[in-house]
Amino acid sequence: MEENILRVISPLAAEFVPDGWSGEDEIQNLDGRGMMPYREQIEQAAAEQAVDLLAYYDGPDEVRENLVSIIPSVAVQDGKLCGCTAITYRQDLSEHQWNALFRDIAGQYSDGWGEGFEQRDIEVDGGILNVHFWQPDGFEMVPIAVSSAEQTVPERPRMELAGHDGNIFAILGRAAKLLRENGQNAASVEMRRRVTHCDNYYKALGIISEYVETELSVPRDLPPDPARRKKEKQHGGEVR
Repeated sequence: MEENILRVISPLAAEFVPDGWSGEDEIQNLDGRGMMPYREQIEQAAAEQAVDLLAYYDGPDEVRENLVSIIPSVAVQDGKLCGCTAITYRQDLSEHQWNALFRDIAGQYSDGWGEGFEQRDIEVDGGILNVHFWQPDGFEMVPIAVSSAEQTVPERPRMELAGHDGNIFAILGRAAKLLRENGQNAASVEMRRRVTHCDNYYKALGIISEYVETELSVPRDLPPDPARRKKEKQHGGEVR
């Protein structure tokens, strides 16, 4: 059975403790962008401490039997160093199962593997870093890519916009249902999360039209619009 890999991005945070520090006011809080100068050291530390989180998964058997591995690491997304979880699976999960799995992984980041990792002192130029895979505020796991050995792109199911409820949540619900019926549950989760990061109605319609074939869809053999992608990134959207 073919195996697929879903990569899920989440924010990182860190404290930089300078050499010879004498008070807490000298400790610097860093976000993903602030950690970029230390990318190599953080990548090495994550690789050295990486484990298969599937060993700690205690969810339903019907989910476990479709999972191959859950490997934490880091990756650069939109100029920021982020947590990156590679989930290898055999068969697609339901949207409910994906979201439950993300919550389980978040639990590992807050109280399990991630708690151990944040206690590790990562030596960098001028001090040490303690990196957190989980934070109490602003934490979210966002799917960014699904890949397989053959790198096949599933056909988009057809959905008409004209003559139907124009409410964006109604449109999103119809599109998500179509994707699930087409066996594209991971794409449904990814689409929902990208749309919720949008800042206006028309961008949301454009994102939905990447996943289902609507009157607004751009043929897949045309190159993407880099200007539109750049604007989407600036407002929190995720690139597939």
